[in-house]
Amino acid sequence: MAFNGLGTLQTMVLIQGEERSGGLNVEIGGFDGLTSLELAYVDDHRICCFFIKTVDCTSLEKQSPLFSCGELMQNTFLRVSMWLLGTSAVFGNFFVFIWRLSERNLKREHFVQSFLVMNLAISDCMMGIYMLILAGYDLYFGKLYFQVADVWRGSLMCKFAGFLSLLSSEASVCLLVLITLDRLFGIVFPFSRLRLGRLSVKIIVCIIWVTMAILSLAPILLTDITTDFYGLSDVCIGLPLITQPTNYVIHQGGIQSSLTSHQFSIPVPQDSKPAWYFSIVLFLGLNLALFLIIMVCYIAMFIQVKVSSKTVHRNTERKDEIKMAIKMAIIVGTDFLCWMPIIIMGILSQTGAVVIPVSVYAWSAVLILPINSSINPYLYTISTLFTSKNSKKRPPPTTKKTPLTRSI
Repeated sequence: MAFNGLGTLQTMVLIQGEERSGGLNVEIGGFDGLTSLELAYVDDHRICCFFIKTVDCTSLEKQSPLFSCGELMQNTFLRVSMWLLGTSAVFGNFFVFIWRLSERNLKREHFVQSFLVMNLAISDCMMGIYMLILAGYDLYFGKLYFQVADVWRGSLMCKFAGFLSLLSSEASVCLLVLITLDRLFGIVFPFSRLRLGRLSVKIIVCIIWVTMAILSLAPILLTDITTDFYGLSDVCIGLPLITQPTNYVIHQGGIQSSLTSHQFSIPVPQDSKPAWYFSIVLFLGLNLALFLIIMVCYIAMFIQVKVSSKTVHRNTERKDEIKMAIKMAIIVGTDFLCWMPIIIMGILSQTGAVVIPVSVYAWSAVLILPINSSINPYLYTISTLFTSKNSKKRPPPTTKKTPLTRSI
């Protein structure tokens, strides 16, 4: 070991100067011989990750506010969850797409719903692919991920993964709004001419995909080094959970002894600003508005079904209300769990009320954003399949339901 025999060293300065290369060649445990080290100054922030936690390590370079020592996925739970949820989202939504694409579903009278859910499956499948990309690169980088973190966040694959994630999440929530509005027209206004048809739904869905694709590509085409949207975090998502320094104040520091003298500048961040205004408008503005639309629509549908069900037999009325209430709770609840934590954390972070830890990004990418993508195929299609099979086994009802009580 290079530092054997220096067990009494308390302060260290590791500065390579202006000629240093971007590579980092340090072995794990390379500083273990420095048992008394208390203070270290380095010109590469990654070197701080090799010291034990009791060492006060100061970097002389500006660094990303999201840099952290460790792996891409910070623990086994996140790593396993990423593989399981990613695989579930890909295969579950692929099944939904194939089933909805079948001729018998697209030619039925409920073409609009089948077409919308089929596109929803495509968008949710993209989120699964995004998760599997991160899981694969986490396995590839291993424990030394922090050494290549800066390179990874600026790589084309990270930008591609972020593009898939943003396109998936925004297209998915827009399609959920469209599905909700179609059901609202059918339940609250069953005899109105204001309905989605085959041509109109294709045009609207096409507009959604084109618009969201442009929004997802914009951060790649218009970004610069200091405001890289997809490079804001290790998981390649520009969530509005951090702020960036507006400027740096240079503090002069140094170490002097009878044998040597070292003088250096330490950049200290001052004040803060949003890391990317685009993410604030998108995640805190647009997604909050869309979630509120979904919630209000389902409340209106529930009220309408409750009123109209008075004309149906009491037992049937009670069962329909319970089924609808449960399904509505799941739909609105998954939307709430997907977006509200991010919206609340974003508001608190941007107002300076709290400082969001770096680890929250990984948890958000694994357990918050993919909620809809993993549950939607089971909620909108697979559960319907089981319901249809069970209904075929029952005798036909003696009372005829009104159009207002159709399944949502």
